[in-house]
Amino acid sequence: MKRFIHLLVCALVAAAMVLPAGAEPGGALWTREEAGGAYVTVRVPFPEGEGMSWGQTRYLGVRYAGTGEPVALTSDYRAGYLFATVPARDADRPLEVFQGERFDWTDIQYQNEPVSANTLYIRGVLHGDGEGRLNLEQVLTRAEAFSLLVRLLDLEEGGDPGYGDVAPSDWYYSPVSAARAAGLAAADKTFRPNDSVSRAEFNTMVYRAFRSVGWIGPERGEAQDYVDSADIPDWAMEAYRALGSLSISTVRELDESGESEPEIERLAQPGQGVTRREAVGLVDSALDRLPVYPTQGAIDCGFDRAMPVIDGSTSTYPYTDALYSALFHNAGRHPELPASHSKSHASYERLIRGEVDVLFAATKASIELEEQAKAAGVELEYIPIAYDAMVFFTNEENPTRGLTIEQLQDIYVRNAYDNWSQVGGPDARLMPYCRNTDSGSHALMEEMILDHGTLSLSGDILQGNMSTAMSTALTDVAAALETSPAGYAIGYSVYYYYLTAETMMEDVTENRLHLLEINGVAPSDETIADGSYPLSACNYIVLRADTPEDSPARRLAEFMLSPEGQEVVTRAGFGALQQSKG
Repeated sequence: MKRFIHLLVCALVAAAMVLPAGAEPGGALWTREEAGGAYVTVRVPFPEGEGMSWGQTRYLGVRYAGTGEPVALTSDYRAGYLFATVPARDADRPLEVFQGERFDWTDIQYQNEPVSANTLYIRGVLHGDGEGRLNLEQVLTRAEAFSLLVRLLDLEEGGDPGYGDVAPSDWYYSPVSAARAAGLAAADKTFRPNDSVSRAEFNTMVYRAFRSVGWIGPERGEAQDYVDSADIPDWAMEAYRALGSLSISTVRELDESGESEPEIERLAQPGQGVTRREAVGLVDSALDRLPVYPTQGAIDCGFDRAMPVIDGSTSTYPYTDALYSALFHNAGRHPELPASHSKSHASYERLIRGEVDVLFAATKASIELEEQAKAAGVELEYIPIAYDAMVFFTNEENPTRGLTIEQLQDIYVRNAYDNWSQVGGPDARLMPYCRNTDSGSHALMEEMILDHGTLSLSGDILQGNMSTAMSTALTDVAAALETSPAGYAIGYSVYYYYLTAETMMEDVTENRLHLLEINGVAPSDETIADGSYPLSACNYIVLRADTPEDSPARRLAEFMLSPEGQEVVTRAGFGALQQSKG
């Protein structure tokens, strides 16, 4: 096998597109020490990028200003900046942005060239052979694989690696020495440089490489389903879990009928040799999708250093998801992003106990929760951030268009009706559904219909049809439809959750729902915002009143009321406050 040649990136045309580090407003560059302390990430400004096309920005890179050496661990261009992650020993070296040029590989046509090939070439990671060939379908050897990762991590040679089959005269001696010194290559009598590398081995090597940078760990992974998961060796399983969907796999279509969305299955094929195409794709995808980078908004609020611990009800999780997406690139990998919210009651209990810093809440705490807070010496502070409303819904086939608040009280408090004809509707059975009493929807019921808790749900209602989860509040009512004789259910939720969940119901049931007018007013963005809909309400940021002024939780509350925060509200699918409009 021919030795890989080092095609220096500094030879690329770059002089016209250079911006030295230190040009960021205020003088100081943003930096972050990565987990473990071995690497430091530096945000390098490049405002010229705003006037460039995507095709031009894809060839941008970062290099050391003094030597022209490219920084391998460099992000794509991101809104005026590139992020470069360098070994801690080089953290003080000046950096500059440069624009490279596409390399003409001799063995592939331009239209068949993977974008990742030139991305890694510009960053100094990927080299061709003596004739400038990529050999994409050729299986990678151990010497080639470790050489690629050593260049990626910018590792230094560490002396004799101690392998009987690696000599100083071998082209791979230096990278093997560096890999052994860094712990990427295991201690052994032989290195076996020309042995092929399996998919399982390369996945594991890449995982260990990026773990040494501080971008990935076993606790951050997601399980990926493979038809042949049982074939993945135990020693590789941690890497497969951590890399998740990034892991090299084969996608096979099961339905070849030509439909737009055929069913597929994934095969890990862990023992199969990894090709250069697969290796290049994995490394490039990992560079793009593993690191979490803050936006300017996150830096301005200090969220790049510390995020508050957030919880809330099921219906308000879109706030948390949209918030992280607005503040961070690759937000889904942020270690503080919760996978879900607790239910409303549980989230308030956690706030009262001091286990979380802040809540996104669809309703204020129930009377029971306020009593718990008082007993614990905690005062809750509510800051409105968005419009929402309590809504009631029924089966689409029900011709009843609306109810009054008094009729709702007759239904839910007094259990006065069992037929829709009694409230001006058709001759059909009336089946009221309620929510569990520790839900946020029930807290809204207390506030809006039960006269702030002075009334109570009928015992018969509570012992009847109860939806115990936000996700089933709609589907339970939809599924309750009766046709012979006719029977229609009624249930309740919050407006913006209803809009989202109603569009996904077709995966569960073909039955549909419609919202009911209350006191003659239909719920809509406009009637909720102007207050004409009688069950209009707000969503809140909820804090403990003793939360320090400069805490991350306080800064989050301020952010959510800013124009940027109100945009988060809109992206989350809720109604922004009027102050954010215009």
